[in-house]
Amino acid sequence: MLNRRDFLLTTLATTAAGGLATPALAQATPLAIQLSWLPDSGSAGEIVALTQGLYSEAGLDVTLLPGGPGSNAIQELLSGTSDISIGYAPQIMYSANRGLPLKSFAASFQKAPLTFYSFKEAGIETVSDWAGRRIGAGQGAIPQIRALLANVGLTMDDITFVQSRIPGLLQDQVDVVASWPTNVAQLAPVLAHPGGVNTQTIWDNGLQFQSNYYIAKDETLANDAEMLKTFLEVTDTAWSWVADHREEAAAALVAYAPALDADLQLQSLNMSLDNYIYTDETLEFGWGNVSEARWQQTLDTYASIGEIESSLSAVDVFDGSILAATDRTKR
Repeated sequence: MLNRRDFLLTTLATTAAGGLATPALAQATPLAIQLSWLPDSGSAGEIVALTQGLYSEAGLDVTLLPGGPGSNAIQELLSGTSDISIGYAPQIMYSANRGLPLKSFAASFQKAPLTFYSFKEAGIETVSDWAGRRIGAGQGAIPQIRALLANVGLTMDDITFVQSRIPGLLQDQVDVVASWPTNVAQLAPVLAHPGGVNTQTIWDNGLQFQSNYYIAKDETLANDAEMLKTFLEVTDTAWSWVADHREEAAAALVAYAPALDADLQLQSLNMSLDNYIYTDETLEFGWGNVSEARWQQTLDTYASIGEIESSLSAVDVFDGSILAATDRTKR
């Protein structure tokens, strides 16, 4: 008998070949999903699931809300604009610290990609080498920088923080700059530097949190568990298809957001899928896995630098019931 995943994969194969998905017969459940950023490779699974009819086949009437510099995933969730928001670990921790009624219930990225880049000639090989240097990042990255510095016995007083992005490194305004490796186009001139680059990832330097968490209000987790399970199962299936059909997925992204470049999206997809979305942990536990122990470690780190209360525990930021009840792809 065909299970839901097999049925959805059949639907994907049909629509990818030019066929039309059959509308779901039952009345669909409206579901607004706030993306973490503007539509791009980081939301390829959700975009494919929407545009290829997987959500509708599963009885979900999905609307994808674009993120970006002016959006706030937590505010959109609490206001009722979104039913599910895709966001980042710090957003969830700060919300729990304020007692806001929401939790993560899955994560598409097993590793947060944030990486710090410098030119090799600067001789910055470790976080310890940041002492006396100009460190460029957005304001939101300051807690991560503080945590990385604390791990090597440094503080913000030991560096010069500069609010800057990649152009700051290219124009010698900073010695180190933060970016995601998936930002292929923006990083191209950095990676093409004749002398080469050095990198320090947050993951390898004491901040092992995940990224692109799926977040819901407590009342949704309690009252709409079946809807959340269906959403996860469908999104899992879509991401698995994306991993197996990368060029087609990149084309689907461009069809959805024509300003995107298919080649750049393909490069970014490859980076995300091979390094952050599918790992040894998803091979063992399944797509979307969240480590409760890693959550606790992250909370303890943020508490140690005074960002949040020390009394917070993993159960305050993560509800594992939806993942536990959902059959997910192991790859």
